[in-house]
Amino acid sequence: MNDDTTARNPVRRSARWSGRYLGAAHRFIPAALRQDAAQTARAENVVNAAVCAATAGPMYALAYWLLGLESAAYEILLCSLVMLSAPLVLRASGSVAAAREVFLCALFFNFSWLTWHLGGIGAPTASWLITGPVVAMFLGGMISAGFWLAMSCASATLIYTLQAHGGVPAAPATDMPLLHLVCDLGLYVVVLAFVALFELSKNEGFSRLRQALATINELAIRDELTGAHNRRFVLDLVDKEKERSDRSGSEFCLCLFDLDHFKRINDSYGHGAGDAVLRAFADAARGQIRACDAFGRYGGEEFLLLLPETPSTDALALAERIRGVVESLRCTVGEGVGASTIGATVSVGVAEYRLGEPVAHTIVRADEALYQAKSSGRNRVLCHGADRRGAGAAAAALPVAELAPAPGTATGAAAGALAPQDQAQRDQLTGLLHRRLLRDRLRHAMERSNRNRRPLALLLLNINRFREINETFGQAQGDALLTQAGMAIRRCLRDCDTVARWGGDEFVALLEDLVVEADAQTVAGKILDRFNTPLLVDGRECTVTLAVGVALYPAPDCDVDALLERADIAMRAARGWGANIVRVYSTQCADLRTGRRDGGGPVAFPFGERQALKEDLRDALAQGQLFLEYQPQVELRNRRVIGVEALLRWRHPEYGRVEPGRFIALAEESGMIVPVGDWVLRAACLQNRAWHAAGLPEVKTAVNLSARQLKEPGMAARVLEILDETGMPPACLELEITEGMLIEDLGANRAVVELLRQAGVQVSLDDFGTGYSSLNYLCELPVNVLKMDGLFVRRLGAAAGRGKAYAIADSVVAMAHRLNLSVIAEAVETVEQLGDLCAMGCDAAQGYLFDRPLAPEQVAALLGRQAREAAALPA
Repeated sequence: MNDDTTARNPVRRSARWSGRYLGAAHRFIPAALRQDAAQTARAENVVNAAVCAATAGPMYALAYWLLGLESAAYEILLCSLVMLSAPLVLRASGSVAAAREVFLCALFFNFSWLTWHLGGIGAPTASWLITGPVVAMFLGGMISAGFWLAMSCASATLIYTLQAHGGVPAAPATDMPLLHLVCDLGLYVVVLAFVALFELSKNEGFSRLRQALATINELAIRDELTGAHNRRFVLDLVDKEKERSDRSGSEFCLCLFDLDHFKRINDSYGHGAGDAVLRAFADAARGQIRACDAFGRYGGEEFLLLLPETPSTDALALAERIRGVVESLRCTVGEGVGASTIGATVSVGVAEYRLGEPVAHTIVRADEALYQAKSSGRNRVLCHGADRRGAGAAAAALPVAELAPAPGTATGAAAGALAPQDQAQRDQLTGLLHRRLLRDRLRHAMERSNRNRRPLALLLLNINRFREINETFGQAQGDALLTQAGMAIRRCLRDCDTVARWGGDEFVALLEDLVVEADAQTVAGKILDRFNTPLLVDGRECTVTLAVGVALYPAPDCDVDALLERADIAMRAARGWGANIVRVYSTQCADLRTGRRDGGGPVAFPFGERQALKEDLRDALAQGQLFLEYQPQVELRNRRVIGVEALLRWRHPEYGRVEPGRFIALAEESGMIVPVGDWVLRAACLQNRAWHAAGLPEVKTAVNLSARQLKEPGMAARVLEILDETGMPPACLELEITEGMLIEDLGANRAVVELLRQAGVQVSLDDFGTGYSSLNYLCELPVNVLKMDGLFVRRLGAAAGRGKAYAIADSVVAMAHRLNLSVIAEAVETVEQLGDLCAMGCDAAQGYLFDRPLAPEQVAALLGRQAREAAALPA
């Protein structure tokens, strides 16, 4: 056995015996108590104290017996038995307080009687009276310790008084110095043993916390289906590798894998077979890479491989080896006669990082290489043409298209300088992709959208009155303007988005992997903002306006042609509304194209009229267009409403009800979020006081705080001023702040939040689990409440994948309780989700299962009904 193993064995043995001891201790703790971390810790300490009494008591009784103090020995054994019964009381009653008081009463009586019996206040056991308050501190906290300290002081005073008046037996005829020594040594040993057991329980609790956090972090970075890293984590690793590469000058490569004909596998054999193929591919790929490499699922059947300190030639060789292994894979699905064997192949695109460039550019080149590999026959490994080195890339037999011209490149001359194959794929005037290649990319993007269940958007952008521009400036200048317009659109998009010239004065932008469909309107608004600045044509300024049509996918009965047609319909509808208008395809757009209008009136308002909303928002506050709704928060233990969350709404005079997702970001951009936020806080506080004045039960009101508000000077003072003006008790206000906002400037933000907390304001950590969920940050963040994001809650209650989803949510609740934080679950919509949350000890919840956001009068009715029901219950 080597030294390292020998050194580890004592640690392993210690951990094994510690685990056995804690396992035995937990048998005395009812399951209901184990749901609460604080109660669990108190219960563990009761068991620890009983163990000390069970081991130390008989030894003390023996020592007293040998010294000739038989009655003292009997009394010690009797009290030890009573103290030893405390865990049994705990198990039977389920009450930590009852078990604690049984133990402390026996302890107090034992040392009070011994002190009196052994001659009074000078007896060696008098100093042991301090053990009562000390043990009470561990078992019940400050209040319990204070009570037993008073009892010990009273006992010592009473014994002294009795001794002064002859009411104490004479000191026994025994070796008193030896008895003093036995008592003192015993005190040291017992205190040390109890503290050691307490430390063992505490360490076990922190160990469980670390394990829960490790579980959360591991599940947060892993793809559930394949076990590979998920997209976000692998992209974080790529960003870190870029930083290291920029510092050291070393190269690295990215390989993008795509399983060939995966849709055909799903359609022919079912999604279960497709999942099996994905798992087999991921296992095979991980078996070929190094420990320093990172492999993750990029989306659908696409995977990304990061190869640190690897040139393109070596990356090609590794990718080719993986391709060969995958080609030989055979997956068997089904059993018996119905079993099928499925083969798979993979196409690979390779790109090498160029120092200083954004990582997105490297990924785009890998994607273009992958596209070329799939277009040239599949089951191939290709490197982007600009990244190949020498002739060593035998697998990279075909050239790969370069990126679109960088901003500032000239027009047709630049396009003409491209390689012949590039020219075949790009518009000769602007250098952008042409419509045939765009259709191909759109088809692949729609397939990915179906697999990833993430929406995409197709934007068709038309330059208004371009014919007039041509007639005014001339055709050459018109061509130059088209090129500038194309580059301006390109600069407004992400590197992973696609832009193409559709023909004439029209451009198409393809936006993939959107988080929500409203993102398309945000991007369209960003493009319109860019065109508010005139373009320069031959030294002269030319103001250009656009009409933008947006078509979203997935959509029913929609293929490539239908999606293009819908974008065209929406664009023409936008053009009918005037300059710089965005329309999202809808049935009203289609009716407008065919000349039909409901009731002969105008069609619905233009979606995403970003600039108009931004300007109207300034008047909304003054004109009373903003209002609040309140979503109840329900305590799960007794199903009563304990608070509400204030939610901002906008009733636009022209557009009607505008969703918060469409105007909150505009308020942030324009700076209106600060006065709007102040109005929300003041209105929510006034409404809370109005409910209270109407005789309704006191409830807490939660108000969201924006990042802009948190950075405002004097933020804490303004909140306290509003509380003072409205008469709102600070304890009734809860400010919701996201993790990212707090951590962005942790020192300054913590100081602001601490001022509010010291004044009595509650602070909750909103959307926990979607940002910086780390134990280190949680320990530092000054918060009272943790709001579990709906991402965790939505996965609960379903049979499929319930184990992992429940484990994650349960870990979040346990971790929060260990940190003395309350937990509120968001987006609870089903009875099954509620059952899981109750089982794991979640404190409160909100969601459509209880109530949708309500008007103030509806909340008043709800609180009134709750008060009447509570009053009707028997006392």
